Amino acid sequence: MRASSRAPVTAPVLVCLLASVAAADTWINGVTPRLVGRGGTSELVITGWRHEATDVLFYPRATFAPWTAADADARGAVGIRCVGTAFDAAKERLVCTLEVAPDCRPGEHPFRVLTAAGLSSMGTVYVSPFPVIDEAEAKPDTNDTPDTALRVEPNTTVYGSLHNGAGGDVDCFRVAGKAGGRLSVEVDMVKMGDDLVWNPVPEGYDSVVTILDPSGKRIAMNDDSALNRQDPLVSLQLPADGDYTVVLKRSMFVPHTREYAIHIGSFFRPLAAYPAGGPAGAPLAVELLGDPLGPVSQTVAVPQAAGTFPHGGEAPLPLFLRSSPYPNLLEDQGAAETRVPTTPVAINGILAKPDETDRFRLTVKKGDSLQVRVWASGLGLPVDPVIRLRPVDAAGAPGEAEVTVDDASLADRDIFGAQGDFPELFDPSVIWAPKQDGDYVLEIADSRGAGGPTSVYRVEIAPPMNTLHVGLQPTPYQPERPRTTSLSMPQGGRWNVRLMMYAAQGSTIKGPFDLVVDGLPAGVRLVSPRVPAMQAVWPLAFEIAADAPLAASFIRVSGRPADGGEPFETVNQQNLLRVRYSHYPWRSIRVDRFAAAVTEPAGFTVELAAPKQPLMRGSELTIPVRIVRQPGFDEPLEMQCEISPPGVGVSPAELIPSGESEAKLTLSAEAAAKLGPAPLYVMVTTTQARGKAGGDTARGDERVRVASAVVSIEVAEPFVALSTEPQSVRRGERVKYRWAVKQVRPFEGQAHVRMLGLPVGLTAVGPEPTIDTTSEEVAVELEARDEALLGLVNELKCDVRFSVNGEEISLRTGSGKLRIDPRLEK
Repeated sequence: MRASSRAPVTAPVLVCLLASVAAADTWINGVTPRLVGRGGTSELVITGWRHEATDVLFYPRATFAPWTAADADARGAVGIRCVGTAFDAAKERLVCTLEVAPDCRPGEHPFRVLTAAGLSSMGTVYVSPFPVIDEAEAKPDTNDTPDTALRVEPNTTVYGSLHNGAGGDVDCFRVAGKAGGRLSVEVDMVKMGDDLVWNPVPEGYDSVVTILDPSGKRIAMNDDSALNRQDPLVSLQLPADGDYTVVLKRSMFVPHTREYAIHIGSFFRPLAAYPAGGPAGAPLAVELLGDPLGPVSQTVAVPQAAGTFPHGGEAPLPLFLRSSPYPNLLEDQGAAETRVPTTPVAINGILAKPDETDRFRLTVKKGDSLQVRVWASGLGLPVDPVIRLRPVDAAGAPGEAEVTVDDASLADRDIFGAQGDFPELFDPSVIWAPKQDGDYVLEIADSRGAGGPTSVYRVEIAPPMNTLHVGLQPTPYQPERPRTTSLSMPQGGRWNVRLMMYAAQGSTIKGPFDLVVDGLPAGVRLVSPRVPAMQAVWPLAFEIAADAPLAASFIRVSGRPADGGEPFETVNQQNLLRVRYSHYPWRSIRVDRFAAAVTEPAGFTVELAAPKQPLMRGSELTIPVRIVRQPGFDEPLEMQCEISPPGVGVSPAELIPSGESEAKLTLSAEAAAKLGPAPLYVMVTTTQARGKAGGDTARGDERVRVASAVVSIEVAEPFVALSTEPQSVRRGERVKYRWAVKQVRPFEGQAHVRMLGLPVGLTAVGPEPTIDTTSEEVAVELEARDEALLGLVNELKCDVRFSVNGEEISLRTGSGKLRIDPRLEK
């Protein structure tokens, strides 16, 4: 048994432990066991670990809805905490003692470990609502037949594994049952998949369950389900008294050991709730459908916070319902169509029979945008919905469909910075602007023609809510990199990260607006510049006090419109890939806040000089970067620019040798670079994890990161633009190649001009010509020698060098042609 009786835990999710500093990365290679029981203490072992722990943070339940301080406490209750750790350097593992409350929410709990060097990659552990026992196979094939099945008591979770032998492992379990009673079985295997070392073989997680009656006859089987997805779920009414056998095996053999949890018991197992949601903050009467012993009526307390929420019961896997700020409308099951009295509204129905189409008549105004969003597959319901919106003609008959929508994209469902398999993608979501006033008929059906008593759906129709979604820079199709997916900020330094910003479906986010961060650790200050208008990416910039405590917290980022700006809501989301098949993401972890921590000092700070002049289109500008090293710190460093204006290229990462303190950042603006001011910063990192040579940074071995301040750089039109007509020169002769000078912006002093793109045998002679703000023409004298190739030379350009406020800026402009002819015969 893994559980023992203890008092409920309602303490904060952040637990401070004894600190000591060791040299290592903060990558979680594995977590064992993958599941623990409620109401006691359990040991969790993090493998591939080489550091003392200082803090452990368990994430609260995510809702991906706008957040306010009013519901912070309700969402913060986790019921699981770490009360001690032991680091074993020889075995490279960290043993965490977990205290799990008797009322802890079952299911997956993400967490991060804080060290003095930074936050770890994300790990997860599952919590079972039942006592947990080990499969305890001393050797393979000890419970692989019905005759050798492991006997379990009802409402027990078995934690085991399907081994990697030459043939497919089969695990069997025996449980007593009574005629007319219920037997429910749920498996967690794909959901517990944790390929943190990136083995792309998820088929090894896909399993199937078979139920045998006392005579050995198969009476039920399940591979996948709408609610439990790739993991089996089956519940049935038992036909007779006796011992029943539960058989678990892979649906396809793959020679890799896979851990699982199988929950076996008599627990109530509904598959759907009708209606599938209700008005926020109000009690909701529902019918729980799909249990083999029949439906059950319950009253659900709908949270005040909008979004999807779990409705738990006896079963390990909860049902999922919606909390919405709209009134509910239930379909009139005896009518050809149901009248919708008003919008906004949340329509609820059941496609009770195969090939059924439900119809709802609503009145709308031409051009008034409405978001029509279906919730079915995304709630674990067995419906693959398709919707049609048909205008009603003067005779009252529906016409041709104005809108037909089946599936959705990630952006349609407001899922950003993610890849892979999300059930919400089967649910349509569309912004609809009716083409006429009057009545429309909304039709909803299953695209496969399926239907049944649990085929529940919900359609929320309302004007789109102006919502900004923010996330940290994702790493598509790759393992997590903690240095960009969490915020490990050294004492006494600056730390920046790219904040990704997305407008929700139907939203128009206008600027300017400010970024605000709630929940920062003590001593950390946000210094991000104001966002002038909606951007795809913006620097999230922090300054950390030298005496800031070594601590961690969860933070939420919000956008706050400037005075008079149009209001909007903000949603935080982070989607981290967990298991993939080849290059296809198979399982992701989703959280709705970010982890931030103050770590030990980096040993250096970074100073980026703000440019004294604009960066001209078509020009190149070099900016000095200074490293301020603390006494005793002389490690080599690497500098790179993480954010620059659109259309502006930056020099590649530069290695700063040991002991040196100077570097240069070169910016190169395209001719069509976006005009106006933009933020700019550089990030300087150590070239290895703390105290550790090398390190697989793609896997997650972490360097120490320190940022410069965010400076503003303005992209402007060039001072001048040069143009020319095609010209010619003969071998052995000289020509004054003339360029017309168009004055675009005034400048001071003189600028030097030299030509670029000259081929072998063609050289500029004499002193470099100069221009000033009055020049209309400039000539460069060229000499063609005998080795110059005959023919046309294309793409000649000029490099015009200006000196402004002590900085040199180089402008490339013009496009010329020169024909090289042979010498004249004498």
